[in-house]
Order: sequence, then structure tokens, then C-alpha cells
Amino acid sequence: MSFITEQFVRAIKTFALLAVLAAPAVTCADDAAKNKDKNPTVKPTETPKPAEANSEPKWTALDIRAEGSWVQSLFGGDGEMEIADGVISLGFGDPLTGVRWEGDFPRQQYEISLEARRTAGFDFFCGMTVPVGKERCSLILGGWGGSLVGLSSIGGEDAAHNETMLIREFEQNRWYQVRMRVTQKRLQVWLDREQIIDFERDDRPLDIRAEMEQSTPLGIAAFQCESQIRNVRYRKIEDPDGKDAIEKK
Repeated sequence: MSFITEQFVRAIKTFALLAVLAAPAVTCADDAAKNKDKNPTVKPTETPKPAEANSEPKWTALDIRAEGSWVQSLFGGDGEMEIADGVISLGFGDPLTGVRWEGDFPRQQYEISLEARRTAGFDFFCGMTVPVGKERCSLILGGWGGSLVGLSSIGGEDAAHNETMLIREFEQNRWYQVRMRVTQKRLQVWLDREQIIDFERDDRPLDIRAEMEQSTPLGIAAFQCESQIRNVRYRKIEDPDGKDAIEKK
């Protein structure tokens, strides 16, 4: 074999050996490229933003305790009134027994909430008198024989004779959750979270029956029955329609 032929053969062998050695590297590079396509770069997780502060108006308790701001209303013919363990107990009156709040309380743009139950008798167990700006009115639950609900009085018409009147059966010894909203434009009432009154205020005057005068500006009375009240609280509302009071009760 000539020198040129030997050199050529060696070159061919060397090239073949290099091709064999380079093949795994090419395969690895191809695999890496394929894997890169299958597994795109994962972006770092963004730090969650802190939750926005709850804008719901805050409730303030009207503490029920002896020697506190709840005092007996003294209608004349009152039954016994007792405050114990965070509960106001109103005895059978002739015809009324009640309590009045003597602490601070708004006159408008507020909600008031409480729980009430009738333990004996058959008439209104929660006659709640509230301020409405320069006026006042009473929410009646269970009146006129035990089942009438409404606002007294609108344009001189009491709860039995105005458009807020409705009939609702009340179980004896059962606690009912009551919430009333007083704004510049409306008077609204919820019973166990169900809205039962939505009165749009107009030019008719709001007032109370004469016998409820001792309940002003804020008071609760029972008529010829025994009842109990607990968990009384209120919160202020900015919007005249009350839309900033979030519905979560």
C-alpha cells in the first residue's frame, strides 16, 4: 500500500471514530432542546397582596347590666323588670312594661339589632321606639292579639292601619332576631334575616302613640305579656340609602 493510500485510510478511520464519539453529545443536546420545549421556564410565584380592610360598619353593644344605662320606663301599671346575665326580662304590665336607654345613641343613619322573645301572654313582646331624625316611631312585633307587625305611626296611622302592617305568627319562648335600619330615605326591618318592612319616607310625619312616650328616645316595651330582650347593639351608616351596611347577619 502506498504512503498516500495509508494516509487516506487513517484519515477515514479517524473521521469515523470522531463521528461515533460525537453522536451521544448531539443526542444529549437534542434531548435537552426537546425537554426545554416540554418544560418551559416556571415564573416565580407573585407574593399575594394583603386583603383589603373590611369596610363593614362596626357594631357597638348597648350593654345590658345592672346599674347600667337601661332603666325602667315607668308607664304606670308596670310589671316587674329585671336585668340579669345580659337579659332584660319584662313582666306582665297593665298594660305596659318597658325599659329606656339613657346612653348615647344616633338619631339617624343607623341600624339597631336585638333578640326578643315572648314567654307568656298574647300581645306585642317587642315595641321598640327609636329616633328618626327629629321625629320618632315604634316597631311593633306581635301586637293586636299576638301576630301584627308594623310601624307606628305614619301620618297619624298606627301599625294596624298603614302600609307597613303584616301578620306573622310568633312562637312562644322562641328567640327572634330583629334588625331595623333608619336612614334619611327609608325605614327597613328584618326578622330572622328576612326583610319584612321597606318603607320609603315621604312628607307624612312619623310619630308614636301617646302611651309610648316614656320609651323615647330609645326604648323597648311589652304590652300585657312577659318578654325578654338580649344582644342589643347598633352601628352607624353613612349612605342615605344604607347601602354601605353590608348584609351578613
